[in-house]
Amino acid sequence: MPHLADATDAQQAQILADTYALWGDGLPLEGYVAWNRAQLRTPWGHSHLRRVVWTDGSRVLASAKRYELQVRLDGRSVRTLGIGALFTPPDLRGRGHARALVESMCGEAARDGFELALLFSEIGAGYYERLGFRTVPVVSCDISVRMPGGAPAVLARAGDERDAPAVAAMHAERLKRYRFGLELDADLVRYSVSKKRLMAAVGPPGRRSVEYFVIEEGDQAVAFVLMQVTRGRRGEPDAWSLAACGDRDPAGARIGALLQVLVARQPAAVPPRIRSWWPADLKPPQLDIRPRGPSSEVMMIRPLGPGGEPARPLEREDVLYWHGDAF
Repeated sequence: MPHLADATDAQQAQILADTYALWGDGLPLEGYVAWNRAQLRTPWGHSHLRRVVWTDGSRVLASAKRYELQVRLDGRSVRTLGIGALFTPPDLRGRGHARALVESMCGEAARDGFELALLFSEIGAGYYERLGFRTVPVVSCDISVRMPGGAPAVLARAGDERDAPAVAAMHAERLKRYRFGLELDADLVRYSVSKKRLMAAVGPPGRRSVEYFVIEEGDQAVAFVLMQVTRGRRGEPDAWSLAACGDRDPAGARIGALLQVLVARQPAAVPPRIRSWWPADLKPPQLDIRPRGPSSEVMMIRPLGPGGEPARPLEREDVLYWHGDAF
């Protein structure tokens, strides 16, 4: 009889080999394996992330990553099940195994007191809508940095582990302005930064890097930017994917100033192509933000208990969720 179980080491190895073609993202196979295994060894990953399988005892019929999260919804902290990397081996598709795995994960989570399930779909909304999930609107934006007189005179430095509590506090303060968003603690901030740095470290040399900078006042970070940089080829601009940013200033002026500083490092270069999921009311005066449309990764939620039911449908302006926290 098929059942839900934690993946064994041997099952994880096979799952990573099977999913590499889908989610390898330019990494060598050994890098993809190392990157996934390293996430489980981080302090946050060790206690909040595991790989699960739907199995008949001899075969993996479907697999997924299981995250334990806290989401802020309509003023409440809601215990949330995150479902990522849902996969069925090609020769077993069309038999309902992925659906059975999702239902089993949601049922177990509901019994354990989780009130919401969250996932990100790369195949559109239809399949998961049939499983009771609803779309949460997030918009991908193109961002350009105004450089009228060069870079501003602000003190910026590389971010490190000591900044995690301040980054989490900045996010918590901004999240009060929204109906829906992920709650962060210092360990989750460190996990998010480490995950991106690990990916860059195991990838092709020089192709991708992670940049994490803060503006400091006194001895504490008051603004930050975390981004993945993919180097342009044959004269193409670099691509900056803003994974997250934050500012104690509600207007975000220090975010804009920090991006001006980062662009000014290469004054003769073609301006980078900058993209991000972007909250609707964050408008740093140094930035031009142009919505491109809904993200190709569809964020979806499913209530598992009364606390997971939104008071009314979520709109774009209700949502604070950075692309760097998608899974």
